[in-house]
Amino acid sequence: MLFLIMIRKKRALTLLEVTIAMVLLGCLLTGLFNVFRQSLQKNMTARELKQNVLQLELFQKKMKTLFSRENGIWISNHPQAKGPSLFFDFHQDVDPDFEMCGEMQGMLFLNAKKELSLVFWSETDKTRTEILLDEVDAFTCQLFDAKKKEWKTNSQKKGEEIPAMVKITLTCNKKEIPFVFFLKASEEKIFYTGSL
Repeated sequence: MLFLIMIRKKRALTLLEVTIAMVLLGCLLTGLFNVFRQSLQKNMTARELKQNVLQLELFQKKMKTLFSRENGIWISNHPQAKGPSLFFDFHQDVDPDFEMCGEMQGMLFLNAKKELSLVFWSETDKTRTEILLDEVDAFTCQLFDAKKKEWKTNSQKKGEEIPAMVKITLTCNKKEIPFVFFLKASEEKIFYTGSL
């Protein structure tokens, strides 16, 4: 008899209780999905930022290496360039391609595809093109005249006195990113005359 009473007290879940449980479970899963989606978006944004910073660091190291071996630098226009181009002479000691060793010329410019390009050519007219950065909206360069203590943006001619520094400004996503490099071949000393 006790067994029959226990069976009668056990009842099935009502439709209302099942519906409430499903709604609560749906709210919980929706919240968890939103948290997961936001963490994925933040992770992707962090990766893109890290990639952009890494590209800029590699650009800076490449330019620093090239400018440490330069023998002359000037600004001029080129038909393939969008805006001014930075030309420089340098000496390449070691390269996997033996035709790319020795006295070289290089050109840094922004092409029509908004790619910051670096082109080298040797005395044998062998060329190499590298895309350093993409999605660059603008590229400007200036040369610092240590005697006049001013930045020059005009077209300096090849063979003129070598400036003390070169300033490269990149505009990416409406942000200006300036780089300043000291040039090896300059004999002028730079003195800071501003206040501290």
